[in-house]
Amino acid sequence: MTKGIKRDELYKEIVNLEKKYFDTIWEIFTSAEFIKDLEEVSAYIKENYKYLSNIWGVKNKIKIAAERLIRFHSYKKLGVEGIYPSPLSSDMAIITKDCVINIDAKTIDMYGNPGDDTSVHFQKNQITFTNKPFFSAYDENKSLNYYGIPFPPFLPPFYFHNKREKPVLTFFLTINYYDDGTSFNLEHLSLCIVPHGVVVDVDYENEIISNYKTYDYLNKEEALKLKDNRYMPTKVLNPKWVALDEARNTEIYVDQGLEHPINEGQCGWKKIDNQYKIVVYGGSARIIKEKLIQRTSSTGKWDGFKKMALKKDQIKIKLDLS
Repeated sequence: MTKGIKRDELYKEIVNLEKKYFDTIWEIFTSAEFIKDLEEVSAYIKENYKYLSNIWGVKNKIKIAAERLIRFHSYKKLGVEGIYPSPLSSDMAIITKDCVINIDAKTIDMYGNPGDDTSVHFQKNQITFTNKPFFSAYDENKSLNYYGIPFPPFLPPFYFHNKREKPVLTFFLTINYYDDGTSFNLEHLSLCIVPHGVVVDVDYENEIISNYKTYDYLNKEEALKLKDNRYMPTKVLNPKWVALDEARNTEIYVDQGLEHPINEGQCGWKKIDNQYKIVVYGGSARIIKEKLIQRTSSTGKWDGFKKMALKKDQIKIKLDLS
């Protein structure tokens, strides 16, 4: 697909595929058949609430069943040609005639974690784009001496299958429920697509991530396997710059005399539990869902995020929590 194709043509082809499969997947997961199966899962949880909660201590009672439902309906209706073989991918990854589709199931308890619904959370194995690193730092001469903390994609942007390169796309289906420890109800579901690397480059100028949720570190033993000990701080240093993650109130110290074992530029480190650790990558990241609305394809405007309310369950079950 990529050979001999100009960047603009490649961009248009990928965006059209994103819209095509977004519409198809949305139709599948809002169909009467899928909703009926989802309501049956909800009814089972209600009928077995005491057993699931009090005996087995299952907090997220819908997670595994939701993943099974998504796989079942996707395999039936997405024209699967094969299974994507890489372990560096989403929970479900399949090959169709013109792309690779990754679909991740997200389940959010609106009683305990309502704030999680404003953004989509993901790992490096669920994206194909390279975002600009966070917390880049400059010296007194305005030179870039600390390149920041990157979030490198583990998914390749294309996969060669049946004599053609197919773009790798990532979707997130979120099922929201309410579980306060005494009752369970479905709330709503939503679908979003995290844009392909080519699209993020063109439409977002490689700045689509809102923030990092977690970080990946190397301790001394792990780092020594990669390089000698010259880059590893062993005492309190006087760093030349300090990058501050205001959202997490986290200071990342940068010292110009320490070389990073993996990334280009200087070494950023933190002292955690009285041990120095290299800040290697962002561990997981967030994109505010509003950034995914108002996409454009050759057929016009479309939304890369949609949401649908779910009816309150018709089956009324009195829960015995004694």
